[in-house]
Amino acid sequence: MGYTLAANLDYLSIPYVLLEAGDHIFEDPRAGTIHPPSLELFRDIGLIERLQSEGSVVSSFQYRDRRQGVVAEFDLSTLADETDFPYRLMLEQHKVCRLVHEHLGLTEGHTLRRQHRVVGVSQDGQGVTARAQTPDGEIELRGRYVVGCDGGRSQVRKSMNVDFTGFQYGERFLVLSTPFDFGAFGYARTNYISDPDEWCALFRVPGVEQAGMWRILFPAGPDASEEALFDEAAVQQRIQGFHPKEGPYEIFHRNLYAVHQRVASCYRDGRLLVAGDAAHINNPLGGMGMNFGFHDVFNLADKLRQIYHNGGDDSLLDLYDRQRRTVASEYLQRQTIENKKNIEQKDPQVRQQFYEELRSTASDPVKRKAYLMRAAMIEGYRYSLSIQ
Repeated sequence: MGYTLAANLDYLSIPYVLLEAGDHIFEDPRAGTIHPPSLELFRDIGLIERLQSEGSVVSSFQYRDRRQGVVAEFDLSTLADETDFPYRLMLEQHKVCRLVHEHLGLTEGHTLRRQHRVVGVSQDGQGVTARAQTPDGEIELRGRYVVGCDGGRSQVRKSMNVDFTGFQYGERFLVLSTPFDFGAFGYARTNYISDPDEWCALFRVPGVEQAGMWRILFPAGPDASEEALFDEAAVQQRIQGFHPKEGPYEIFHRNLYAVHQRVASCYRDGRLLVAGDAAHINNPLGGMGMNFGFHDVFNLADKLRQIYHNGGDDSLLDLYDRQRRTVASEYLQRQTIENKKNIEQKDPQVRQQFYEELRSTASDPVKRKAYLMRAAMIEGYRYSLSIQ
């Protein structure tokens, strides 16, 4: 989120310093879905063409039963009268960072400092002080505000007088990446696959040189070691159990994540603020977490614009907190928890009822649009802007 906030501040002619802990952008396979409201926001700051140049359009997604096959398919073109982007754009998070960084390299007045890991933040009546560990030792930087976009273990949030309430799932998420083309077997580019024993999710992202890479997400028990889960024979057994084929799968990535559902009790403590995963974390089903982070920083940047350029009162930052924290609690947490609950449902009657509701929703234009307004994050984003 730091790069996206930087792009906003750059566009708004607000000076900033971006501190990065690493020496480069890491290409680990994390988020990869960009929803319509986010695409609209990137368009507004002149970045949409860059994202579209490397992203792939997903116009529909499927709910499946692992044994029965397709339950329902939802066409996002239903939203064509609500947005100029009635689709999802699949683009890996590290590529978004790279494209934004390249864009910033064409502008003047920004400062990016790599290998500057924030280790502490403090504030007083005149400003904030950030302490950062660098290859040359610890340094201090002064500023008017600090915005922590530093992830679920945010040092900025830990320096604030806030709680990070919620829970951790007992199971972890195992993500395997393969170039095998599941699309040739009827799978959409985004699939949520229900099963009482081993649910999964399947997504196609652009991959290396836009050649296409499929990610499969499985639940993994809390006790198995990473070594055992990543073992080649175990990986092949798991993926072959999902979709048998002749010969082994080529596996590009193996990743294992602990998954939480948490929201900070406040996004602001004086001159200290948080956004993105530093403010809220959730399971990835629905592709909402990264997008909520985008919406956070665009919202916050507009508040900073009013303060910096128009002499606005910093109570605007309390409005940022109300708007974004409210929808994180009422939409992000509720929806992502529900998404997981639905596809892992063990009760056969409840599962079949869910399937019937999906089919009814997909076949009814009014219900389908209402459902997609939520799933595409349009409803939640618009609601956040209405909060005063």
